[in-house]
Amino acid sequence: MLEDTPHSIALGTSIGMAIGLTPTVGIQMILVMCTAWLTHKLFHFNRVAALITVYISNPITVVPIYYFLYWIGHLLVGGDVQREQFARLLEYDGFQGWWDAITGLFVDIGAPLTLGTCIVAPIGGLVTYPLMRRMLNSFHRFRPNRNPSSQTAETDSDS
Repeated sequence: MLEDTPHSIALGTSIGMAIGLTPTVGIQMILVMCTAWLTHKLFHFNRVAALITVYISNPITVVPIYYFLYWIGHLLVGGDVQREQFARLLEYDGFQGWWDAITGLFVDIGAPLTLGTCIVAPIGGLVTYPLMRRMLNSFHRFRPNRNPSSQTAETDSDS
């Protein structure tokens, strides 16, 4: 339903996916806006699509996603945190608890988690772009075009 080009929406979704697959819950929306600001002269992406997509990591999915990131990194640099211990690291209450959880993530399991993130997040973003672009192109093919500038272009080409 976003009014933008398929490229811009797919790129926003891709950027949101890459950011959503990082251990930065709580600041992911800020990271999207900072990315938009830093890259605005280079390229445009749909910020709303990116902001929606970062919610791939939410209270229900954060433990499985972070543990997967840790597990991928663990394959390369080692580590011995079990899933149950990992889930306990992510239990917090309030800002101080959140800060302690983030600090614990980087101190206790930082190397494998960071390495796993550096591998999984870019791959997730790269895979998301073509899938979303294909889906959007298919969707636009079967849906009447509601973009006024496109309708004007169609009218001009019919003349």
